Amino acid sequence: MIILSIDETHHIEDGKPMYKTRYKRVMSFHNGIAPIEDKEEAFFINKNNEKLYNRSFIKAYGFYEDKSAVKDKNGWFHIDINGNDIYKIRYAWVGNFGEERCVVRDFNNNYFHIDVFGKRVYSQSYTYTGDFKYGIAVVINKDGKATHIDSNGNLLHKKYFDELNIFHKGYAIAKDNNGYFHINKNGDELYSQRYMKIEDFYNGCALATTFKNNKIVLNEADFASLQITKPIIDKNKILDESFSYFKYQILFAILKLDILEKIQQKREIKLPTLSKKIIFRWLYVEDIIDDNNQLTELGTIIENELKPLILYWQDLPFKSSALMIETLQNAEESFSKIYNKPYFDFLEDNIVESSLFTKMSEYYTIDYSLLIKFLNLTDETICDIGGGNGKLINYIQKKYPKTETIVADKFIDTIDEKHIKIDFFQSFKLKSNVFLLSRVLHDWSDEKASIILQNIANNMDNTTILYLFETIVPINMKLDKGITLSFHLLNFVGGYERTLKDFEILLKKANLKILEVFEDDKLISLIKVIKI
Repeated sequence: MIILSIDETHHIEDGKPMYKTRYKRVMSFHNGIAPIEDKEEAFFINKNNEKLYNRSFIKAYGFYEDKSAVKDKNGWFHIDINGNDIYKIRYAWVGNFGEERCVVRDFNNNYFHIDVFGKRVYSQSYTYTGDFKYGIAVVINKDGKATHIDSNGNLLHKKYFDELNIFHKGYAIAKDNNGYFHINKNGDELYSQRYMKIEDFYNGCALATTFKNNKIVLNEADFASLQITKPIIDKNKILDESFSYFKYQILFAILKLDILEKIQQKREIKLPTLSKKIIFRWLYVEDIIDDNNQLTELGTIIENELKPLILYWQDLPFKSSALMIETLQNAEESFSKIYNKPYFDFLEDNIVESSLFTKMSEYYTIDYSLLIKFLNLTDETICDIGGGNGKLINYIQKKYPKTETIVADKFIDTIDEKHIKIDFFQSFKLKSNVFLLSRVLHDWSDEKASIILQNIANNMDNTTILYLFETIVPINMKLDKGITLSFHLLNFVGGYERTLKDFEILLKKANLKILEVFEDDKLISLIKVIKI
């Protein structure tokens, strides 16, 4: 048996050094050949410590499927067991061959697989690709979402996740917004619960850690769990979280005072010395500024991308949350008790808050991106009711360029054939094959949501489709999917996130029914509705 020495300078066989030479670094033998690093070069030796191929490299690794990954002055490539180049092209990086496929990264940071002849297996490029196992590999798109492909580069199930592992005994570990779980080769989840951490199934059982830091064993037969440790209650974490609101109120104040903007633009900050002292200390602790009092990458993102969202959430919603007790006692919104009118009426008279609301709505439109493909439109006319500035409808028209689009909203500046001003609580007449409501119903009570749906239904016939983009609260899943947000919605505008049964009851009142539900995105679902 041949092993590496502890200091990895030579090889040992049966407890004795195989040769007298000591190298900078040695690696394991594959096919009787070992890669060696010595001084400023890399090369290969046989078991007699004889240098092979009469050539050297900058880097060299072991042989897998009779091919070795090596690097010269022009980049990475592979050589065969005889030391010959398999192909002429050079890459920024290459992996090891397995199942006659190998991961490579070109000089534009694109990942893809090549075959044993060095040819691309498929035309697509990814931000990362993994090795194949049993003919399936994990790939990651530019948006950071992961999926599986087969050995020819075809999508295995066309479903995407935040994280994804290779398949083990027919199942793969996946992660979405709510945690880790297992999927099958169709991309379907095996169960509804989510975990903080989970392992592959081993002889029918998988070890998992719950979000309460409780260890359980998941049974493959029925996905029931066996608790093996008691949950650990972290009292300090609860106390820390109860104070966390103050951190974001500090950040809100700093953004409201345009401190980050002034740092970025190197403008004077006109505040008392003590205020500036504690602000800069806090920004440094939070990694928002660096040692030179300049914005870090995090600080730049907060100022240039997230500022309007933080200003939105930490202002009116935060202030109205002080009346949460009254909200729960009365099951009605409390915003108007502070500002003497409901939130959406308030926006009509407040340009600044209206602008923040628009920017917030634009940002969260990305939640619909994975669901647009299910609309399956051709040349229909599609009308977005309450569509604001039309960002969602623009996404849709890019995906379906032959469609005619209409945005109908109370808050609309430009009025023409594609932008129509309506109040969806009042009767209106619109001619469209397809209607959209994106996160509108969750803003309203059942009574008001029924009025909106009835007004839309009055414009529908048996060929018209209504699509709802909404969160569907699961009944039996112990996850915060829409539950916490329901408190905000009720308190702020009088609405709440609904279960599928809630939607069915609401729609039936307007003579509408659910035809199909699409849940490719784990936060927002697409509900296809027709007239009864």
